[in-house]
Amino acid sequence: MKRTGQGSGKGLTEYRKPKNPGEFWRGEIERLAWGGKGLARSDDGRMLLLSAPLALFPGEEIEAEIHWKARHGEGKVVRWIKTDRRRVPAGCPVAATCGGCDLWEAGEATAELKESMAADLLHRQLPQFQNWRYLPAPAAARRHRIQLHWDGMALGYHRRASHEIVPVKACPAGADSISNAIPRLLEAIQEKILPQRPQRWELATGTPEGRVVAIDEKGHVWLLEPDGWHRNDSDMSEVFEDFTLRHRAGGFFQVSPPWAMAAFRSVLEGWNIRGGTLFDLYGGVGLFSALLGKRFRRRVLVECDIAAVEWAKKNLDQLELPSECIASDIGKWLPENMGMAEDVILLDPPRSGLEPEVSASLLTAKAETMVLVGCDGAAFCRDIQRLSPAWKLTDLVVLDLFPLTHHVECVGYLKKV
Repeated sequence: MKRTGQGSGKGLTEYRKPKNPGEFWRGEIERLAWGGKGLARSDDGRMLLLSAPLALFPGEEIEAEIHWKARHGEGKVVRWIKTDRRRVPAGCPVAATCGGCDLWEAGEATAELKESMAADLLHRQLPQFQNWRYLPAPAAARRHRIQLHWDGMALGYHRRASHEIVPVKACPAGADSISNAIPRLLEAIQEKILPQRPQRWELATGTPEGRVVAIDEKGHVWLLEPDGWHRNDSDMSEVFEDFTLRHRAGGFFQVSPPWAMAAFRSVLEGWNIRGGTLFDLYGGVGLFSALLGKRFRRRVLVECDIAAVEWAKKNLDQLELPSECIASDIGKWLPENMGMAEDVILLDPPRSGLEPEVSASLLTAKAETMVLVGCDGAAFCRDIQRLSPAWKLTDLVVLDLFPLTHHVECVGYLKKV
C-alpha cells in the first residue's frame, strides 16, 4: 500500500488504517533514533521504531514483531539476519534478557552509536543549535551503584519489559567490588542473615571503589567484611583530586562517580565558570559547589532532601567554602528577580527536568549566566525551549555518564538575553 500524499483524502485514509497487530516484518535499520531505537521504513513508507535488547547498527537487517499505530509501527527485534561487522560478543551472559543495559555488543562503536542518538534528538528538538560536543565514557568506567531485586527465590535484575527476575551471579557493568559481592548477598539472604522478604536491594561502593554496602528498601545498611555482612550506618566517601564528599549510604550520588566528577570539572573549567554567588539548585550533597571551589565568593545550595542538605553543609564547611545550605522544594523557594549580573545559576534537576513554575521564575532572574544539567535528553531540550524567551543556549556538551546504556547527560551553558 503506497501513500498517495496529503492532498488525497482517500490515500490519507488508507495510510492511517492500521494493519493487523503482531505481524512480523523483515528489513534494514536506516539509522538510530533517540533512546536507542532503530528507525526503519515499511514497504508502504510508514516509519517503524524498533527496540532491541542489544545494540542496533544502521544497515543491519533484522526481523521484528510489529504492532501498528495509526500512522507508524512500533516493534521489538526478535532476530538479526545480517549483522554489522563491528558487532562483538557481549561481555555479559544475560545481556539479551536483562533489562539493565541495552548497548552490549556495540564494542568500540559504542561512542559513535550514542553520539548518533544524541544527534537525532538535538536535530529534532533544538534545530537552531547544532554546535555541541560529545564526550564518550572511558573504557574503565563502571557503575558504583546497582539495584538488584529479590523475589523470594532469585536475586537479579528485572527481565526487559517485565517484573520477572533474571538471576545474576555477577555484573560486568558494575565495579569489580560490587560484582564480586552479589553471590555473598544472595548467600546471606538465603541463610537468613539478611532479611528474606521480597524487595529491592542496592549494592554501593565509594570512590575509590572497595568498601561495599548493601541497603534494603527500609534504608538499613550492612557493610561487607571478610566474615560477612554487618549492620553499619557509616557514610560513603567520594574522593576526587582536591576534595572529598561524604553522603549517606543509599543516598543519591553519581552512578559512575570517578568519571562523572572528571567530566563535569572538565566542562565547567572549559567554560571558566566563576562569579559572585553560585546558586546551586537541586544541589544534593554539594558536588557542583565542590567542583567549582573558590571560583565564587559564596554559595547558596538548595535541595529538597533534608539528609542531603545536612551532608552538603558538612562537606562545604570541610572545604572552607562559605555556603548557605537550604532544605526546600526549589519551586517554593525560588524568588523572582534572583541574583545579580555577576552571579551564576546552576541547576541539576531530577530526570523529569524543571517544573513549569521553576522555568517561569528563571525567566525573571537577574543573574546573567546559567548552567543546566539534564539526565534525560528530551526533558533537557524541553526546558531549554521553555527558557528561551530570556535565556540563550551558547554551548552544549553531551556526556556519556551511563556506560552500556542509551542514556546520556546534557550540560548546557546559557546566557541571559
